[in-house]
Amino acid sequence: MTPIIAIVALAVVGGSVVVVSSRDPRTVLLALAVALVATPLVADPLATPLGLAARLVGAILATYLLWVVARHRGDRGVLTSPTGGSRIGWPAEILLAAGAFVVGYAAHGLGAPADGPPLASAAGFAVAALAVAPVVTGQDVIRVGTGLLLLINAALLVRTGLGGTPGDLEQLVTAAMLIVLAGAVAALAASARADGSGGYAYADPARVRVRREPDAHPREQL
Repeated sequence: MTPIIAIVALAVVGGSVVVVSSRDPRTVLLALAVALVATPLVADPLATPLGLAARLVGAILATYLLWVVARHRGDRGVLTSPTGGSRIGWPAEILLAAGAFVVGYAAHGLGAPADGPPLASAAGFAVAALAVAPVVTGQDVIRVGTGLLLLINAALLVRTGLGGTPGDLEQLVTAAMLIVLAGAVAALAASARADGSGGYAYADPARVRVRREPDAHPREQL
């Protein structure tokens, strides 16, 4: 079982590297989906079918809410502007993740007996190290939002490494939390895109907002 867990843990970390490195929102969200779907599999023993199904549905729905915003095309058929990528490049992000992975593996249990696999803690440390920069220095909603999702994912991995496989109720609550956070990020991203810039950047107080025509129109006089 350990080799399989190692492969899945590497898939989670690899997907997280793509999330923080790529500038294409669609690539970011596909990599995020891989990371979220694979995370509950980094456990020994595996969760029950109900728990795995809840996490799978939660990961897919959370990513789809963001995908609806990212796949939108403008009135002229032009794709929405890219999100912010890594400032240090993907090779440096891989080295950062590798170093944190080793630290997490060595610090498994944090000095106390742990019930979960050490690879879960290692992957959690790696994902957390990758998520810090997007959350702290991100300049657009998509980058900060995906960074927050990765940070929560990292906490879930470390929790699995310390406390063992979560129960069904915890899996359901986790899935609901991911969906709610992704929905909030999607709403903010759609609002940022409609603010006049066409991208996902934060609103600039000095920029004149583009006012849309009301969706409801008065009825014509007969």
